Amino acid sequence: MVISMLVNSLYNIVDSFFVAKIGEDAITALSLVYPVQNLVNALAIGFGVGLNAVIAFHLGAGEKEAADTAATHGFLFSILHGIIAAAVIPIMRPFLKMFTQSENVISLGVRYSTIVFSFSIVIMISLAYEKIFQAVGRMNASMAGLMTGCIVNIILDPLLIFGIGPFPKMGIDGAALATGIGQVSTLLLYVVLYAVKKPSVTINRKYLKRNKAIDRKLYFVGIPASINLALPSLL
Repeated sequence: MVISMLVNSLYNIVDSFFVAKIGEDAITALSLVYPVQNLVNALAIGFGVGLNAVIAFHLGAGEKEAADTAATHGFLFSILHGIIAAAVIPIMRPFLKMFTQSENVISLGVRYSTIVFSFSIVIMISLAYEKIFQAVGRMNASMAGLMTGCIVNIILDPLLIFGIGPFPKMGIDGAALATGIGQVSTLLLYVVLYAVKKPSVTINRKYLKRNKAIDRKLYFVGIPASINLALPSLL
């Protein structure tokens, strides 16, 4: 669990390391986007905490169908949250203008955030899978998924930023794309692990029937967790 959280935090650190070599404006743009990026991650992780807790609660009570319902509803809500998170793209230009008058910094920030937040649905679904695996005790699966994404990001960052070998020179856009591809890699590994060795809870459309009690539980735990994680972004 510690390793998986540490690896997840490396995404922005790795991006910052390579983007700093582009120039001062590029690293400034990245640092201004980071609080919003962290806010989106906080919403994903916070809701994931709620999903984890509700699944574990019902599994512990021997209520398999309720746990399956929680997993399925949580998966669907994660997709919806991803769509909502992607809606921050149009507000990034006015947001960046609150902190700088440099048109170059604003332009770089908009380019980076547009690509990064286009993967919001991928982030949300990945977090849903991660918390489902954690709820059933398969911590190695979440660790492997996050490490895969981070390693892919580390490899692709210099290749896409500086145009090494057959790769195009994309600058800050390359950093954002490397991050997105890393997150897609994490999701793909989770899908494979879920298909090869299914956890003790199942995501299935037959559990999509309305269940207000479980939905309330998901948000009752998820909302406070999201707020706690989002406060550093506000600061």
